Amino acid sequence: MLWRVRTTLVDRPGILAEIALACGRSEVNIVAMQVLATGPQVTDVFVVDVPEGRTDLAVAELFEAAGGSQVTVTRVDDGATVDSPTRWLDGARAVLDGDSDVETALVGLLDTEPPDVADYTGHDVLTLTRPDGTGLQVSRAIPFTPVERARAQALVTLVHDGTMAQEPVLAPTALEPAGSPGVPLVRRATLADAEAVAALHERCSEETLFDRYQVPLQLPMTGRMNRRLVSPDAGLALVVQLGRDVVAHGLLEPVEGIWTFQLLVEDAHQGDGLGTQLLKHAAGRAKGLGAARLTFVTAGSNDTLLRTVGNAGFMARVERHDGSVHITVPLTAVRAIGTA
Repeated sequence: MLWRVRTTLVDRPGILAEIALACGRSEVNIVAMQVLATGPQVTDVFVVDVPEGRTDLAVAELFEAAGGSQVTVTRVDDGATVDSPTRWLDGARAVLDGDSDVETALVGLLDTEPPDVADYTGHDVLTLTRPDGTGLQVSRAIPFTPVERARAQALVTLVHDGTMAQEPVLAPTALEPAGSPGVPLVRRATLADAEAVAALHERCSEETLFDRYQVPLQLPMTGRMNRRLVSPDAGLALVVQLGRDVVAHGLLEPVEGIWTFQLLVEDAHQGDGLGTQLLKHAAGRAKGLGAARLTFVTAGSNDTLLRTVGNAGFMARVERHDGSVHITVPLTAVRAIGTA
């Protein structure tokens, strides 16, 4: 049975050896620990594996006899043995990815839920300040150490800054009507765009087409593929129109439960910011369809998409899958765009 033991110790050489010796004599195995300096004493947190039948009171008495004071013992599961810095980094990732809010993350990281002890009162209050000046409070029966306070404040600042970095991702502004020279229009594709999208593919280089499809593309494309590119079975297609031509195209669709977006920008217009506009629009559309995150898929050698994602203001996680690159961004701060 696993227990978390938090105890205050005199900060002197040999004290940990005495704790370890006492645990060994009682067949209590220390499986994890961290030191939280409080000065002039020190607060140590142990995760111990205790033989069946031992109570939390017996574990507390063991640590008190070995020199500990202010001992608290709470029952935990296997997750308590995870390295502490890893837990905090995972907590930050969960908030940035939209899987959790910061308050919920702090509950798990600081163990602020009522512990498995009889005297829980929630008497210590930790007040955290977001960069925008708003406050956040958490509390628990066991006093927070300066280290825990610093970690919690750093987490709140980090996830707030990470979320703010996504704020530029907005719905597109109104543009001049299609056909106006030099003015790109990002819009949803229709069946009427099939020929224009096919023409776009024929103007693209083999390298650009390979980055988009990860395989050599046979041209001209079949009518069935043309129709799928503008009217997919699930999801939707987007185009960037410049004058009478379609100069960029993207396909937003769910693949095995994950919303993905693949885009193609004509060689002559790469570097003009059209890819960035298309990515932002796709993010808003995906949010409107209920997606919590969006994954951009490209060939493994395509660094241009990585730069485009960065230019769009996204925080991204990059993974490689069988020669392709998956760039996943959270949509927490993205404003949804209607799918009409």
